[in-house]
Amino acid sequence: MSKIKSLLLASSVCIATVCINFPAHATERHLLEQTVSYEELGNVLRYRQSWVDYPAYTDRKSWKEKTAPEMRELIIRNGERALKHEWKPDLASDYLAFKRTGEIRTGRANHKALQALTLAELVEGQGRFMDAIIDGVWFLCETSWIHSAHLGFQKDRSGLPDRNEPTIELVVADIGAQMAWTYYFLKDEFDKVSPLINERIIEEVNRNLINPYFARDDYWWMGFGGQQVNNWNPWINYNVLQALMLIEKDPERVRQGVWKLMKSTDFFFSMYHEDGACDEGPTYWSGASGYALKFLDLLAKATGNKVNIFNAPLLRNMAQYIYRVHIGGNYFVNFADSAPKVSPSPGILYRYGELTGDPAMMKFASFMAQQNQSFKDGVNGYFASALDELFMYKDIIGHPQGEPLTGTYWFKDTQICVARDTEGKSDGFFFAAKGGNNQESHNHNDVGSCILYYNALPVLIDAGVGTYTRQTFGPERYTIWTMQSDYHNLPLINGTPQKNGREFAAHSQQYKATAKTVSYQVDIARAYPQEANVKSWIRNYTLHRKKDFTITDKWKLSACNEPSVLNLMTCCEVEIDRNKNIILTGEAGRFKVEYDKKLLSPATDTVELTDPKLIHSWNRKKLTRIRFTIVSQQISGESKLVIRKAQYHKTLND
Repeated sequence: MSKIKSLLLASSVCIATVCINFPAHATERHLLEQTVSYEELGNVLRYRQSWVDYPAYTDRKSWKEKTAPEMRELIIRNGERALKHEWKPDLASDYLAFKRTGEIRTGRANHKALQALTLAELVEGQGRFMDAIIDGVWFLCETSWIHSAHLGFQKDRSGLPDRNEPTIELVVADIGAQMAWTYYFLKDEFDKVSPLINERIIEEVNRNLINPYFARDDYWWMGFGGQQVNNWNPWINYNVLQALMLIEKDPERVRQGVWKLMKSTDFFFSMYHEDGACDEGPTYWSGASGYALKFLDLLAKATGNKVNIFNAPLLRNMAQYIYRVHIGGNYFVNFADSAPKVSPSPGILYRYGELTGDPAMMKFASFMAQQNQSFKDGVNGYFASALDELFMYKDIIGHPQGEPLTGTYWFKDTQICVARDTEGKSDGFFFAAKGGNNQESHNHNDVGSCILYYNALPVLIDAGVGTYTRQTFGPERYTIWTMQSDYHNLPLINGTPQKNGREFAAHSQQYKATAKTVSYQVDIARAYPQEANVKSWIRNYTLHRKKDFTITDKWKLSACNEPSVLNLMTCCEVEIDRNKNIILTGEAGRFKVEYDKKLLSPATDTVELTDPKLIHSWNRKKLTRIRFTIVSQQISGESKLVIRKAQYHKTLND
C-alpha cells in the first residue's frame, strides 16, 4: 500500500476515536453511528455498484418502459440545445472579480450542459450525443471545478484556484458525483473511443473530491471541529457518498469513507432541534433536509437497508416542516435567506413521504409539481436527483394532489409559530412569527419578527434576500438592509437596532391556541445591545380567527434617549390620509391598520428595489416601510396595531 493511501486510511480511522466537541446549542445525536458498528459496516456494504437500481445504459427496454414519453421528449430536446453549448472556461478575471468587487462570475453552465447531454443520451440511447458528452467530460477534467465564492478554504488568498490544494465545496461535490455517474453509465462506450477517458474521470474525481475528503477533517461543514453546520453538510456528503460508491474499488477504503460520512452527517442531525424546523428557511429545505433524505436513502441502499433511520421522530419532523410552513400556492414562510416563493423538489417531497409513511407529503408533492409546473422543462436537480425525478414522474403526477394547510403549529425548539384562520383552507388570515436568536444559519437580525398573509397573498412581509455577493457572507453582511431589524416588522428601540450574535436572542416564549385565537409572545429585549437601554420588550402576536391580527408591544426601558419606532414592511400600497387613517392595498385586498393616534405617529419610507432577485420575489420595484414613532417619552408603555379587512366601498376620508 502506498504511503499516501495509508495516510488517507489512517485519517478516517482517527475519526472513529477522536473526541468531538459539540456546540453548546447542539443536541448530541448518533442516529447513524448507533445503527451499525464499524466492523459490521464492512459486512453489510454492497460493493462494486451492486446497489444501483437505475437500468444500465444498454437496457433500452427499461429506459422506455420506466420513463414517460413526454419526459423523454423534453430531456432529448434539452440535450439537443446543449449540443450547441460552447465550452467556455472560467477565466482568471472571472475568479478575481469576486475578490476585487464581490461579483460572482463563475457558474454552473458547463456541468449543466454535460448533464443535459448525458440524460438525453440515456433516454434516447442512439449515440448521437456521445461525442458532445466526451467533449464535456474532457473539458471538465481540464478545468477547475471550484466556485469563486468558495476559495476561502484554500491557504492561497489571491482569488485564484490552487491546483495543488484541491478543495471541496458545493459545486466541486456536484460535479464530482455527476462525473462518477457519467462514468458508471457510459464507461463501456467511452472505452470504445479511448481508455484514457475513464482513466481521466477516475483520476479527477479522486483528486478533486474523494482524496481531499479522506485527507481533511477541518472543513467547517464536516462538523468534526464542533462548528455549526448547515445544508453544506448533507449536500456535500451525499455527493461524496455517490462518488465513493461508484468509483472506489477497494472495499476497505469504501468502509473507511462511508464511516466518516456517517459520523459527519450525524453532526448535521445534532444541529437540528427535535421539532425539525430548518432555520435556513424553506428555500434551503431541499438542500438541507432534502439532501439529508437523499443521503439516507442512498446509504440504506448501499447497506442493504441495515442503516435506516427513517422511523426516527426527528426525520419525520424534518420532512413535515416544509408543509407546516406552507402558506398557500407557492408562498412559504420566508424567514432567514429564503425567498417568499419556493418550489421544493417534487421528487424529494414524494420520496420523503414514501420513506416516512406520510400520505399528506406525497399529495403535497403532486400539488407542488403541478402548482409550479415543475416538469414543464424536464426533470430538476443535479444528476442523481434528476434521474430520481425521471423515474418517479409517473407516480408523482398520477398521485392525488393536496395542500395540508396546517391550522396552527408551534416549533417550540426553533421558536417559530404559524397559524391560519381555517385549517385546510388558504382563505383568510395567515401569520407566522419567530423568536430564536441572531446567529441562526443564513441569519437575519429578526428576533421577534412576523409576516402576515390574506388568502395566501402577502400583506406584511419579510423582504427576503437579494442576489448573493461577497458581502452577503462576509463581515459586511449586516450593512445590507435586508439583514437589518429596521427592515423587518420590529421596533427600533431608543434609536438602536438589533445586533447579530447568538447571545442576542428571544426569551420567555409563550404560545397559546384555541378554536378562536392563536397567540405567540416573546420578550425581544435581549436581541438588542446595551445601548438600547431596554429592560423588557414583550412582543405579542394574536390572530383572532376570521376577524383581525393584532401586534401588541409592552416595554420597560432603563432610559428614554430618543423616540422608539415600530416598523412594518409591506408590498402593498400605503395611504395615510389627513386624519392619519391607514389603508394597505395589494393583491390580497384592502386592509386598515388601527392604532392609538395619540401614542403613535405614522410615516412611510419607500424602499426602492434594484436587485433582480428581490424584484422577482415581489413582482414590483418598490416596497414600503411604515414607521410608527412612539410619541410618549415614558420609560414604560404599551401599544397595539390591529390589522383587519377594509371594505372596498369606503375611502380613506369617509
